[in-house]
Amino acid sequence: MDAARARTLWRMLDGRDPAIAVMVLGATKVCALVTEMLWKCSLANRHELCDAPEESNGIIERPKRKQAPIKLAKEIFFSHTYEFLAPIFPRLCYLSLTFAQPFLVRRAIDYISKPKTEGSGERGDGLIAAYALVYYGIAFVSSLYEQSAVRATTVVRADLSMRIYQQSLLLDRVVDTGDSSTTMMTADVERVQLGVRKLHDAWASFVSVAIGLWLIEAQLGLAALVTLGLIGGSLLLGGYWSGRASRFQKNWMAAIEKRLHKTVQVLKGIKSIKQMGAAPAIKTMLEDERQSEIKLSKRFRLQLIALVTLSFTSLTMLPALGLSVHNAVSDKSSGRILTAQTAFQVMTLFNIVSSSIQDCTSHVMAIMVGLGSLQRIESFLNQHTWTDPRKSIRDASISTDESSVGGTSEKKVLTDVAVKIQNVSAKWTEDGEAIIKDATFDVPAHGLTVIAGPTGSGKSTLLRVVLGDLAPSSGTVSIDDSQVAFCDQTPWIANISIKENIVGALPFYEERYRMALHACALDQDIEDLTDGDKHLCGLNGQSVSGGQKVRIALARAIYSKATLVLLDDCLVGLDTNTERHILGEIFAPRGLLSSAPTTTILATSSPRYLPFANYIILIDADGRVVRQGTYAEIAPHIEQLEHDVLQVSDHASTAREPRAQDSDELPNTAITNDIAFKKGANGDWAVYKWYFGVIGWMDFVVFLFLCLGFVIGVIFPQIYLGLWSEKSLQNQINTLPSFYGIFFGVGSMAWVALFSACVWLFLRIAVRTAALFHHLILTTTLNAKMDFFSQTDSGVTLNRFSQDLQITDMELPLAFVGATMNLLMLIAQCIVVTIQSHYAGFAILAIAVVIGFFHEFYLRTSRRLRVLDIEARSPVLSLLLESLDGLATVRAYGWAAWYLRRGIEVLERSQVPFHFLQSAQVTLNLSVDLFVATLALVVISIAVVQMNTSGGSLGLALFNIVGLGQSVKGVVFFWTSLEITLGAVARIRDFTEDTKSEHESDTKPPVEWPSRGEIHFSDVTLTHSTSLPPTISNLTLDIKPGSKMAICGRTGSGKSTLVNSLLGLVQVSSGIITIDDVDISTLAKDEVRSRFVVLPQESLILSVSIRDYAKLFGISDEQEIIQGLKKTGLWQTIEQGGGLDMIASSDTFSHGERQLFAMTLACLKKGKLVLMDEPTSHVDNDIQTQLRQTVFDTFPDSTVLCVTHQVATIVEFDIVLVLDDGKIVEQGDPKELLHQPTSRFAQLYSAGEL
Repeated sequence: MDAARARTLWRMLDGRDPAIAVMVLGATKVCALVTEMLWKCSLANRHELCDAPEESNGIIERPKRKQAPIKLAKEIFFSHTYEFLAPIFPRLCYLSLTFAQPFLVRRAIDYISKPKTEGSGERGDGLIAAYALVYYGIAFVSSLYEQSAVRATTVVRADLSMRIYQQSLLLDRVVDTGDSSTTMMTADVERVQLGVRKLHDAWASFVSVAIGLWLIEAQLGLAALVTLGLIGGSLLLGGYWSGRASRFQKNWMAAIEKRLHKTVQVLKGIKSIKQMGAAPAIKTMLEDERQSEIKLSKRFRLQLIALVTLSFTSLTMLPALGLSVHNAVSDKSSGRILTAQTAFQVMTLFNIVSSSIQDCTSHVMAIMVGLGSLQRIESFLNQHTWTDPRKSIRDASISTDESSVGGTSEKKVLTDVAVKIQNVSAKWTEDGEAIIKDATFDVPAHGLTVIAGPTGSGKSTLLRVVLGDLAPSSGTVSIDDSQVAFCDQTPWIANISIKENIVGALPFYEERYRMALHACALDQDIEDLTDGDKHLCGLNGQSVSGGQKVRIALARAIYSKATLVLLDDCLVGLDTNTERHILGEIFAPRGLLSSAPTTTILATSSPRYLPFANYIILIDADGRVVRQGTYAEIAPHIEQLEHDVLQVSDHASTAREPRAQDSDELPNTAITNDIAFKKGANGDWAVYKWYFGVIGWMDFVVFLFLCLGFVIGVIFPQIYLGLWSEKSLQNQINTLPSFYGIFFGVGSMAWVALFSACVWLFLRIAVRTAALFHHLILTTTLNAKMDFFSQTDSGVTLNRFSQDLQITDMELPLAFVGATMNLLMLIAQCIVVTIQSHYAGFAILAIAVVIGFFHEFYLRTSRRLRVLDIEARSPVLSLLLESLDGLATVRAYGWAAWYLRRGIEVLERSQVPFHFLQSAQVTLNLSVDLFVATLALVVISIAVVQMNTSGGSLGLALFNIVGLGQSVKGVVFFWTSLEITLGAVARIRDFTEDTKSEHESDTKPPVEWPSRGEIHFSDVTLTHSTSLPPTISNLTLDIKPGSKMAICGRTGSGKSTLVNSLLGLVQVSSGIITIDDVDISTLAKDEVRSRFVVLPQESLILSVSIRDYAKLFGISDEQEIIQGLKKTGLWQTIEQGGGLDMIASSDTFSHGERQLFAMTLACLKKGKLVLMDEPTSHVDNDIQTQLRQTVFDTFPDSTVLCVTHQVATIVEFDIVLVLDDGKIVEQGDPKELLHQPTSRFAQLYSAGEL
């Protein structure tokens, strides 16, 4: 406006000053506008201006900020620009050749309809050449485009997977977000790669619709505009429903993530679940999660049904609407209302436009769903990552009051400080209570510092603060700039060999390695292993014993030569001889750590390590540092502090190391790969039969009938149009009502049939199979024998609950409906083409045979490739779970880069079968396109040579060839997709049939059994596997009702095996075990376990509320639960966390508190037989005494069997059973046996082996 005013003033007035003033004013406004548009931070020198986006963003940036574009999509695009742009040119060529088809149809009908002349032969040859050029061109440019799209999909898949894995290594709180990465690595990445694959098809479909409408308008005139409303409505509704589908898909993915999170916890705690007889309750819990997930998936499925039905609306209603309007308004004086040339050219265009509309809706939905998954991934990648909260000790101000007691020996210890803690408070949750409160101390460099305190005092939390894994809520932590070694309370063992677990990412030094093995007493264990230090440890160390895991982790710390070593009560689980050996080799004056320039911090609740310490820090139960100093300073106060802070242990350690033969894990067993799908990999109709049996034969017949109704509704109007276009003008006018009725009536029938078929499949069949497949996998997993979990990687099992179920939930129904619809359509089109062109029928038969052979060859390859693709994801998931479990250890040792390289290696291996499978599909599509091109060439050649075909018949044949090409590609694509996705069904079938169940009987014991608790072993031989020697041989033992028996013995003597035989976790090779005169081998194992009170060594933690946790074990009285928690001292912690609604997690309780929680639930359960396997190994002695007395008071008349090594515990029992090499060597009153020098029990105690 200012420019216009300036121009007017300049021309109207003699003086130019007003005009110049207006021009200056306008220029000023332009400058103000430009500066307002600029981003202020680019012009500012101070970064404070960038804190508030309202201050720094321009008027353009503000709305852009509100739109919140997906930055990850931009990053991926610019990272792989060539791969994204490469498909554009071949896709444009494909689009151009596709629109040449309707013109070829018109030219062919014109050629046949006109009389033959001298130039007809040349024109006929040209027509044949044009058909060859167009159809063979379509085949080649289509394959070129698809291969380019496959390349883009492959690189995006690798990029996203690597980003997710890399982010997982940087997570700040793995317990909150770790398991979501497994869902994103599988389900979300699959959806994103599908969206990328359809990206260019989507924009090409919109272009195709626009061009098609323009060409239709050239033939039908204004009648084409009527169809524009239907097309516009379809596209708008498709976009709307695609957006809704994306939102519902996010909710569905969240439900899948929640189910998988609990599934991972169940797989980790499967041994404890079986011991406690909780498998039925766990099964119900996970199936409820699955039902909730299925319920949420229905909303997504409804949007999918709407989109599929909408996409096919154009196929049935566009021709009806367009041709009907044309017939109503056309000029009746032209001889015919609609000629064959125009009819089938327009029908071909309608077919292309309809197909494009279908592609628009389906591809847009795939892209929207992919964007939804991409947003989930981006949110995950944008989560707060771990940053080291510690400071360098060189930067910390270390002040020493030289005026007071300066120069004393105690103060000289602190002149060189390795760790400095100043006013530190720490808590695991933002709204939780501080566990460590205002701690201040210095850790002297070079030597052993012991942090001691009772169970639950916060020792582990304090070590995590020093490690940097947990940021303090207040205060500062300063450490020396040095490498840190960390041994967690639960040892982290990777699924690699023993040697690789110890050496890790460091260079290998033979001498250092041997010294570490000897110091941790591992050299003898390795000699006993068949494959030595190359023995695979398995996921979470499943193929090594608990004590071996402790020593491997400790050897790793020694080998690392770290200058700061953090040990979180990691000597628990070792027998006294082994513990003494390690203490002497490590902490003695000439020990490996004592003699090296290494600072070691050991957190423990036992005072027996205090004499080894150079410095001691005592923490009370409230998390406060109450005393610190050297051992000489602390020693005079130890007696006073025994009951206030420390807990004096007896002569024995808190737990003894069980060998592999004394545990329920199989020793020396290599972890096997996923070997399922042996029968399905070769392909057989039994898989189809089994699947149809799962969905129900009657439901399949109903679905098939509805699909047939849809095909008839599509094909019959085309046949009628061919006949109607050949009629005279008067006959066409007379039959217009029939024309309208057939096109609209039959088209509506096809639409209703399609909608009904989709509802029947997606909301009935797919929902039922989703629940059933999960039930089969879950039941088989929970019923499997324990050796299955020792021999099978957890990543393989988790892959069944994620990848296989994802395929059967979504990919399988889509492939099933696509294959059925296209097969029926293909049969109908072949019949039409054969009737209209008889010789083409022979060509169809001959070429179909060739394609059949090729297709069979392809299927044999693609099935195996799909299986390899599924199984290649298992190592990726296994490595992901492994690194998440040991994230603190990986960071401490600086192994993140090494694990990233391992992740790249397994990801690259997983990419190979995926890319080969996609490339094989491109090759198959090329062969199909060549088949269609050859068929079109045969039909047009016959028509040109014979010249005895009517225009309507040829038009119908050529039109159906265009549709036939699409149908053949659809049949082949969806059939092969069905065959491939049925690989997941075959894996489920083979898994359920081949996995041996531990349940040999389903007989339930009497309701009140066991009523006495009398146990009898009669000549019993026990083994973990038929391939291993017996652990216990020919054992005969009678245990009277109400007895309190402690079981002890040397390492590997069979103590745990004896107890677990009552739970059915080991194999009884011979003999009989009876309880209350009932042979337990004749009873259902879950029923037997549920009748016992079991306290396992490893406590189970599930992400459920305390109330729901108790319900898993049949305890529902809330007041009873609260009273039990008060007895064990846990109620105050739980009440502060939300009471019975508090969610249990690894952050909620320490290791000792988990055992207290398990003890609480056990004491609330009634039973005549109580089995305990080192149930208090992580609690201090006062709590052990309290819990032992609680058990005796709660179960005064029950039979109690307890595996233990603590003399203070053993002497409280009525009977002690001493085992050696799987045989009973002594039993009797422990107090009396201790006073007998010749007693085996007394000898074990004196030798320090208890």
